[in-house]
Amino acid sequence: MKYSCVCIDDDKMFNEILEQYIKRVDFLEFSGAYSNPIEGVMAIDKLKPDILFLDVDMPEISGFTTIDALEHKPIIIMLSSHYEHEQELLKAGAAKFVMKPVASPDHLAQIVKEVLAEQEV
Repeated sequence: MKYSCVCIDDDKMFNEILEQYIKRVDFLEFSGAYSNPIEGVMAIDKLKPDILFLDVDMPEISGFTTIDALEHKPIIIMLSSHYEHEQELLKAGAAKFVMKPVASPDHLAQIVKEVLAEQEV
C-alpha cells in the first residue's frame, strides 16, 4: 500500500528536499508541497492525503492553526526545529514530532513506519 503525502513548510528548499525523499521511499506517494499554509490547507481538504508533514513556525499561520483549520485529518507528522512546542503539538493532534533535519530517505521511511505502527495499535 502507498500512502499519499503532502508537505507544508514555509522553507521552499526543505519542501524540495522532502519531496525528493518521499519519491525515494517505495511506500510513499508525493501529492504536493506548499510553502503557504493557507494554500496547503485548501489542498489537503481537496486531495485528502494519508500523511501531512507540517512545520510549526510559519509566517501566515502556525502549525497549530493549520491543524485546527483542516477538515480532512491526515496523520500529522510535525517536522520542526522548535522542540519547545512538542507536547502542545502532540495534544493538538500531531501523531509525531521530529526535529529537523530529516537526514535521508531511509530516516524518513523509519519515521513514517514508526507512526504507522503506532496508529495500528
